[in-house]
Amino acid sequence: MTGLRIEAMAGRHIDAVIAIDAVSYSHQWSAAMWRSELAASGRRHMVVIDDDSVVAHAGTLQQLDELHVTTVATHPGHRGRGHATRLLVDLLRAGVASGAEAATLEVRAADRATHRVYGRLGFSPAGIRPGYYSAPTDDAVIMWLHDLSSSEAQSRIDRLATDIESREARA
Repeated sequence: MTGLRIEAMAGRHIDAVIAIDAVSYSHQWSAAMWRSELAASGRRHMVVIDDDSVVAHAGTLQQLDELHVTTVATHPGHRGRGHATRLLVDLLRAGVASGAEAATLEVRAADRATHRVYGRLGFSPAGIRPGYYSAPTDDAVIMWLHDLSSSEAQSRIDRLATDIESREARA
């Protein structure tokens, strides 16, 4: 995958991120919301760039020792290549480096493929938010990774990163 890189999201990426969100979510953040998010403390957003185009993004909010995954999206033409997983690996590692001991997120109940990806990272279902998503209406499954800072969790994340790197090298 020549030209593939990961970097911190910046203002110059906002239009591309909004375009990805428009085909990924029923409701998107505005450019003003993104600018505010990028300027706020405790937030970290990353993008995957492939040949100078943003193809995926993900972000977290850290409060004390908890990391909340706030957004993950990949352009439909680039799904299934491990971009979102790679972003999550990098964001989880950065969270641990900043003192995070646990991580949480919400995912559509119907999105079983994404549940499996989060499960490979060590997240487990912990509850339901009924009717959380719209267009179409769906519940959110709340998932937690309580042992994020443990050596076991770090080994699991490292193995997943190695798998992604091997797949990228073969492509």
